[in-house]
Amino acid sequence: MWKRDPTEISNRLGWLMVTDVMLEQAPVMQSLAREVRDGGYRHVVLMGMGGGSLGPEVLRQTFGSAPGYPELIVLDSTVPAWVQSVADAICPDCTLSLVSSKSGSTTDPNMFYVYFRDLVERAAGKDGAGRHLIAITNARTPLDKLAVEQGFRHVFANPTEIGGRYSVLSYFGLVLAPLIGLDLDRLIGRADRMREESAPAVSAHENPGGWLGEVMGVLAQRGRDKLTLVTSPSISSFGLWVEQLIAESTGKEGMGIVSVAGEPLGAPNYYGDDRVFVYLRLYGGDNDESDKAVGAVQVSGQPVVRLDLRDVYDIGAEFF
Repeated sequence: MWKRDPTEISNRLGWLMVTDVMLEQAPVMQSLAREVRDGGYRHVVLMGMGGGSLGPEVLRQTFGSAPGYPELIVLDSTVPAWVQSVADAICPDCTLSLVSSKSGSTTDPNMFYVYFRDLVERAAGKDGAGRHLIAITNARTPLDKLAVEQGFRHVFANPTEIGGRYSVLSYFGLVLAPLIGLDLDRLIGRADRMREESAPAVSAHENPGGWLGEVMGVLAQRGRDKLTLVTSPSISSFGLWVEQLIAESTGKEGMGIVSVAGEPLGAPNYYGDDRVFVYLRLYGGDNDESDKAVGAVQVSGQPVVRLDLRDVYDIGAEFF
């Protein structure tokens, strides 16, 4: 993979090195965040769908906004009542909207843009509306062109070799991180540490990415192709993202792993021989209930992988 040897996906592996690009661009994103905070913006609305919005939603639910920073709202549903509730919750002329689409032609975020641009124009005037809009897309897409023509405040052209569900550490996830007060350098740095720990030179038994992938793959081949993700309560939203990542990325052509997130753990006898459990445990969290439930499952003989996180920025993990 590091050599980009799988030819059928060699043009989709940009996420392997994306933090190098993001570290170089961090000052641009941090400068924008300061401008938005000092400009009195109260809300940031991310308009996207699927993989491009699931990562930001995890950041929103896990961290929230720091004091003095805008509140993040992720708009990824076309249900009219939900769209209206977002419109009712914001002040259009003190809201920054991020239109997020890899292809730049996805219908849903484009329609969100049309609707919310009209609200902004009514509040801030047609000439000033662009200051409330940012585009995140690939270069030379229809959205890229539209953003330039319509005078968006900024256009972030994402590296092209990254699929939506892998994009949380690219502009699609990281532009909004400093906007809500997250420590961008720390977030990128922890991701880099995980990349180093999973590098080709690291032996297999010390490589957390390779080790976990091998465990999941071997067990799936032996019939344990249902992965139940258990988390500490404060990071429960992680399942929203990893569920799609595992199921959609590996679950092709009748093969792969079915991920199960947010499932209340039952008694051990409820589970057959098709399960594997992964426990993402945050140090210092409210873990009594999940510790007890996972312990009972493990004692029953079911395979359990426990990943201990020292804090919510700790993308790396220790395996037990």
